[in-house]
Amino acid sequence: MSDPITLVYLIYGIPGSGRREVLFDLLSDGIEHDEQVLYFHPEGEVASSFDQRLQALRHVSMLNWKLDGAKVIHGKIQAAPNKIIFLAPGRSDPANVAEAIQAWMNHNHCRLARVLTVVDCSFLSTHHAAQPWFDACIHFSDIVLLNRREGVANKWVKDFEAGYRTQCCPTRFLLVKKGRVANPFEVLEPEARRLSLYFDEHIPIEADAFEDDALAEAIEPDPYIERLESGHRVYPVPDIGTLL
Repeated sequence: MSDPITLVYLIYGIPGSGRREVLFDLLSDGIEHDEQVLYFHPEGEVASSFDQRLQALRHVSMLNWKLDGAKVIHGKIQAAPNKIIFLAPGRSDPANVAEAIQAWMNHNHCRLARVLTVVDCSFLSTHHAAQPWFDACIHFSDIVLLNRREGVANKWVKDFEAGYRTQCCPTRFLLVKKGRVANPFEVLEPEARRLSLYFDEHIPIEADAFEDDALAEAIEPDPYIERLESGHRVYPVPDIGTLL
């Protein structure tokens, strides 16, 4: 019997959005403690009070990583994990992160379990220019965790989610309360609910199985990943760092 494939999770979000607090909740209550987890922490992130608490979890090993263009750079892996969690750099381009993680998983024979986006509702409700960056994150995400809602009108939260519903977005939107989710196992369930097909395994089909137009549509590249001949993205994502 072959060894079970290692599952990979990816978490998007801006600095200060509570990503590590939520991650601590998921690792503490959403993963059995006999499972080993490798946590990739992005270099250069501002320290969080949850950094030490994450490192203190006995079933979690931590390794720093950085994004070099669309490539994952890290030191030697000493652990033999059952699950791997990448915390995306908070100022990074979501498309570069997706491309880098996909290449890394292919090289290391891992499979994506889920992509999460932690939304700082307080920030986004007052920085409308950040919406395209979050749109890109949510495009790749299975779960959106609505955090930092203090002082944000309930109508804004409902309208934010409704905007994606009208686009038939299959992603689930869940509330975070005091750094915790209602059901960590539900969040980590390895079931694809994302709009993007970029991470999905493509099954070869016979060229004549579909009409030419249908076949072309089936292999259409992801709009955020596709590049021009110049190397630039067809659909570039704004630099979130200019708003932080």
